[in-house]
Amino acid sequence: MKLSFTVFSIFIIVIILVFSSRDVSSDSIELVHVFFRHGARTPELKDVYPNDPHKLKAFLPMGWGQLTNYGKKQAYKLGKLLRKRYDSFLGDIYYPNIVYAQSTDYDRTKMSALLVLAGIFRPAPSQKWDDELHWLPIPLFYEKDKLDYTLRRPTNYCPKYLREQDRVLESEEVKTVLEKKRKVLDYIAENTGRPMETLHDNFAIFQTLTAERLMNLSLPEWTKSVFPHEITELAAKQAYLENSNQVLKRLNGGRSLKRVLKNMIAKSTGTLEPRDRKLILYSGHENNVINILAALDLFKAHIPNYSAAVILELHHLEGDDYAVKVLYVKDVNMEPEVQKLKGCEVLCPLENL
Repeated sequence: MKLSFTVFSIFIIVIILVFSSRDVSSDSIELVHVFFRHGARTPELKDVYPNDPHKLKAFLPMGWGQLTNYGKKQAYKLGKLLRKRYDSFLGDIYYPNIVYAQSTDYDRTKMSALLVLAGIFRPAPSQKWDDELHWLPIPLFYEKDKLDYTLRRPTNYCPKYLREQDRVLESEEVKTVLEKKRKVLDYIAENTGRPMETLHDNFAIFQTLTAERLMNLSLPEWTKSVFPHEITELAAKQAYLENSNQVLKRLNGGRSLKRVLKNMIAKSTGTLEPRDRKLILYSGHENNVINILAALDLFKAHIPNYSAAVILELHHLEGDDYAVKVLYVKDVNMEPEVQKLKGCEVLCPLENL
């Protein structure tokens, strides 16, 4: 009898877990925003260090800063993850008004957005236009880099941001960190052939080594004692410092969050155009994921993985009550994790944001 009860309990738990990982959005969800980082890429030329054994030839035919095949799979997998979660909410047929997708003005973010869209929207039988290619062309929007006031850093148009960022990165706190890590930084400088005077210098090395590792390229022997641990820790410290006060949070992710709230309020009042919009996608960089988390006071010092995503769901409860649910996709091979906003449970009243 006791054994039967235990087996039955396990069965019930398994059923609950299976259903909780499936589509949970059909009943109360009204609108979904997703901010995600592009898929894995090749190193950027500006980040490559003088003593790097891997030259341009290793990154062809893609070139510098371009999406790799692995990165394409990551972005497509994120799209499939979103389709699984919002299957019944989005429906079986693609309608143009349902989704809006925007990226920064980079090849890798544009391509990632298109791959995410491909993972979400496969053509219904009536929409198939080729017997072999099961793909739908879906519009993607972007602003030129200097005109992008939603996703790009405010370095091009906001002197206040530049002054505050410089003040923080030149603060005594940062000087103390650099002094404490001086031996490590000198070791990195000696082996890379690149001066390590700022946290940004270290961040460039972090980006290059991470990109090369995910391309299965052999890293130099010297990296074993400092990567990923020491170098990643310093990179995460920079990410934290760039959103370490309310001014930086407001000027970074605050701009994106303001747009999200505007859309959510419009949806809740029936004034969002088009009225049947369900999904809004933003394809960007690690800083976009960091900034939106920081604006929500949810950021813990780390560098988001390629194709990591922040999801903001608008739920219609009873009457005129609306609430927001935030989830974080740390890795495309993991289920989204619920993030609790300060002073809230899983669902946070829209007016509290």
